[in-house]
Amino acid sequence: MAETLSLLEESWGVMPGHGKGLRGPLLTVIMRTPAEPKWDTEAMHAALQAGSGLAAEEIDRCLQGGFGPDAFLQLVLAMETLGHTSVMQPGVLLAEASRRQGWVQYPVLVPTFNRRYTRDVIEWLVLVANLRGGEKLPAAAQAKLDASRRDLRTELGQGGVNTMRIARACHELDLPLRWLTGNYLQVGSGCHGHIFQSTMTERTPAVGTKLARSKYHTAAVLAQHGLPVPRHVRAATADAAVRAAHELGYPVVVKPDDRDGGDGVHAGLRTNAQVRQCHAHALSLSNAVLVEKHVDGNDYRITVHDGRVVKAIGRRAGGVDGDGVRTVAELVQAALAAAPASRDRATLVSLDDEARELLALRGMTAASVPPAGEFVALRRRANMSTGGTAHDVMEQMHPDNAQLAVRAAQALRLDLAGVDLIIPDIAVSWTECTAGICEVNSQPQISTEFAPQVYRDLLLSRVQPPARLRAVLVLDDGGAPLADGFVTAIAARLESEGEQVVAVRSDGNWLGRERLSLPGREPASAAWSAELEPRATAVVAALTPAQMLKKGVPWLHVDEVHVRADARNTDAMRLKLALALLAPHVRGEIRMPQGFSLP
Repeated sequence: MAETLSLLEESWGVMPGHGKGLRGPLLTVIMRTPAEPKWDTEAMHAALQAGSGLAAEEIDRCLQGGFGPDAFLQLVLAMETLGHTSVMQPGVLLAEASRRQGWVQYPVLVPTFNRRYTRDVIEWLVLVANLRGGEKLPAAAQAKLDASRRDLRTELGQGGVNTMRIARACHELDLPLRWLTGNYLQVGSGCHGHIFQSTMTERTPAVGTKLARSKYHTAAVLAQHGLPVPRHVRAATADAAVRAAHELGYPVVVKPDDRDGGDGVHAGLRTNAQVRQCHAHALSLSNAVLVEKHVDGNDYRITVHDGRVVKAIGRRAGGVDGDGVRTVAELVQAALAAAPASRDRATLVSLDDEARELLALRGMTAASVPPAGEFVALRRRANMSTGGTAHDVMEQMHPDNAQLAVRAAQALRLDLAGVDLIIPDIAVSWTECTAGICEVNSQPQISTEFAPQVYRDLLLSRVQPPARLRAVLVLDDGGAPLADGFVTAIAARLESEGEQVVAVRSDGNWLGRERLSLPGREPASAAWSAELEPRATAVVAALTPAQMLKKGVPWLHVDEVHVRADARNTDAMRLKLALALLAPHVRGEIRMPQGFSLP
């Protein structure tokens, strides 16, 4: 494989702050190409289709202007988007490209969420860019990328999808975002900041979350409110589960009491053997297992936020649609083949024991050919994690059913809830048919499908304008004592204007006369930690140009910049690079020393 595009390994770095208008953290690396590179875009296109997981249309979009650094960075962004990370901006040049001995070097900044994943994507794309003719990527390179994707999905977890969508909404709304730990993040800064953990917020009551965690206790509370819930019985053993099934009457549902996402839920059970088998599975996931009377009807998820319904979807269990030509087995294989390479195979239907049982109940086998238009369910439950599909029902939903969901959320005192309702027809009032609330989720996966503004609305209801600290940065090469005096003077001026100011100095962070932290912290870290102070309305900090070029801009938005420099002692080129990194984040004035000019 000829090397046309390469990376200077010694140039890899991490800039934890922001820069060039990009949200941090950022990877830094130098890309190198010949002065007149020759790319084989056909070979690239074939490799991208085979291993990237990107749709052909997306690949065409990235390569429509030919291949080069810009197209490369667009492909990195496309694969970040495919991985459901919070990266929403393509990388940019950190400085002008330079020519050396027939090669061109491009220092670039690349936004990242998971540093290993971003680096593995970049290195994989470098191999793709160097393909020629009929060459194929080494199997080890594809295996490395696939492993990185699996690890990313594990890191994101179930609640991580919501977290990524919140991060994307922050970008759309230009809100500050600070990752705290795991899936915990702060939106907004200072006194305007709010902590989120997935879709749970500071307003989500712990007691409501704990109630919703237990399906048994949820049903007990809802029943006392007069809301429709299925009858259910706790069953510690398989024998107890069978007795409960006979008491309730088949068909029944067996499920763990405290699992989310439909994990371990088995619906429509009709035999003792099925109950025993499903009880064993549910018991492997939870110490508490419920047997519940099955409610006939369609499955709906109604999302309630602050006392109003913001989304309602109908959910259909995983299965296949007949075409009158192919067998069930062939339809399943076609669905698997059509799925993107990045799709988690666990979320797709397959011909397992559950599927064969459901086929047998219909008098069918995997070799049967369903008539055109006939849906064949291969799963008992309608969760998206098991191959289910969704459709929007907001317009069809009867007002009584919307109010029922609102009442269920209010009964548990939840500000945000996903209410799962089983009812024959969402357009018919629950008071006129048999219906049941089978679950209330205090941390629902909302998705922007059918409700593209839902995460924006969630953020705007919590994070009120101005949403961030008033930030003043001193860019100073003069040393800590002089910078500290300047920071103190600016802090005093802001305090006289009514601000509660965090002053970041070499002797620690201060809020007025209260010491917030001890000295000795790295200056950039001390500066961005001010965003977490819940009493603060403003921050002042000083950084040197060298510190900024290494760590990045500490805040996404900067209101004032004061440059302290003199012609004799300042590295003018380094200051120029630091200002170029900073300038897109400045919302106010950059004040230069009188008579000082940059080259």
